[in-house]
Amino acid sequence: MVVASDLVTRDVAALYGTVLAAFNDELKRYGVAGRVVRVIRLRLCPHDYAVPRYVSPELEVRGADRQLRATVTIVPSSKDLAYCVRPVDDDLRFLFPVKEAAEALAFLVGRARDWQASR
Repeated sequence: MVVASDLVTRDVAALYGTVLAAFNDELKRYGVAGRVVRVIRLRLCPHDYAVPRYVSPELEVRGADRQLRATVTIVPSSKDLAYCVRPVDDDLRFLFPVKEAAEALAFLVGRARDWQASR
């Protein structure tokens, strides 16, 4: 996982994490392994306190061999939130509205089955 500078508030990080966890539960129903990664940046210096900072969580999707195959993040779109799917073997990013999660699910399940067959 690459720790990006996508800092969000604690409430936004919690909301995005919940949405990604629900999406991960759906992936598990199809036998696709995933893990939601939450990052909190803390300053660990004595006598120097800083407020914790939250990075937007991401879902790591793994193939049958447990290798990272794609990452899924939540991004604000023009109307609502969207899943941003980035396969590791591709520079493209695919956006799917959160309200239409079935499309993102079908995309990832189809890709995961291809990954499982090709590896």
